[in-house]
Amino acid sequence: MFNYVDPVGRNFLESPLVAAAFQAKLQGVYEQFARRSQSAFTWLEAFQNLTGGQTPQVPTVDWLAFPLLATANDAAIDQDRFRWQDEYVEWRTERTSGVLTRVTFTTEFPEYFEACAEAGTTFLTQAVHDVIPEANPTVVELFGPGGNPDSLPAVARANRFRNNLRNNPWNNGQQGILCLTQQFNTLGALFNLVTECGVRKPQGSPEDTCALVGGACGPGRSSDPNVCTAAQRAVRNNLAVTLQDPAGVRILRLEGVWQMNGHQLDVNDSAQNQGIWVVSRNGRRGVLTVSNGLTLDGNPITSGTQVSRKLRVVANLLATPEATLPDWARRGNEAMSRGPGN
Repeated sequence: MFNYVDPVGRNFLESPLVAAAFQAKLQGVYEQFARRSQSAFTWLEAFQNLTGGQTPQVPTVDWLAFPLLATANDAAIDQDRFRWQDEYVEWRTERTSGVLTRVTFTTEFPEYFEACAEAGTTFLTQAVHDVIPEANPTVVELFGPGGNPDSLPAVARANRFRNNLRNNPWNNGQQGILCLTQQFNTLGALFNLVTECGVRKPQGSPEDTCALVGGACGPGRSSDPNVCTAAQRAVRNNLAVTLQDPAGVRILRLEGVWQMNGHQLDVNDSAQNQGIWVVSRNGRRGVLTVSNGLTLDGNPITSGTQVSRKLRVVANLLATPEATLPDWARRGNEAMSRGPGN
């Protein structure tokens, strides 16, 4: 099995149990989608076995976090995260006396926390505290009512945690935000997007592919068409692709003109931003502290949605000429290949 790294850079809380659970989960996802017939998407392990000393390319796909499909005002988008925030980025706002004081963005998928839940409630509680230091979650808050989750099989315990994410106050905004929970923001959706768009389409240009793969790609979104185009362009150039480890979406930067009390500020430079913008967890979490005098493009900051219009995120792929892959990883061999252990 590929030695998948901790996606948030926390060394799996120093727990071999969490590491094993997460790595097995990721292995299953890669295996599932690498089996898609005629797709350029393949196993991550294949890129460790390229012929001729080939070095993989690292295509990057980036987009803005603002949900293009949202038919609501900024306040409603802030308040109804599970309905509107669908670009693999979700956020929580905090206010004091009605004034915005903090916006917390996440691009983190639930699988990391599920692996912690598989290892046991103690590990999950530690993981929540690792994200939100002031958190003191109860078992009922994390898993919902229904008895002691530690009495359940590991996978059932993880499923119970995931199924309760919208009710969990440390995730649903009441107390905090942990991970992506909107219905379209799933790791499986990201893998499926690359996989389905990695099947060669004879119609139109690569940019047209999103509309040709059914529910795998949302043409009106910002993220999906960009990722889809990259995958289709790869297969048309006889390249194989996969999602680079750690698979997921990473915060890249805030754009726009930022000023504090009229003085321009490089908000992405931690050495001079006065702690206003802090990115952590390997780019999976960003916290903007909104204080008096902070403006964006000359305007006071009044919503997280306003900031999302300037938040750029990125997903990294790996690509290589199909001919450099080992035989078991090439298109057309999906059905007969036993995968990386062949």
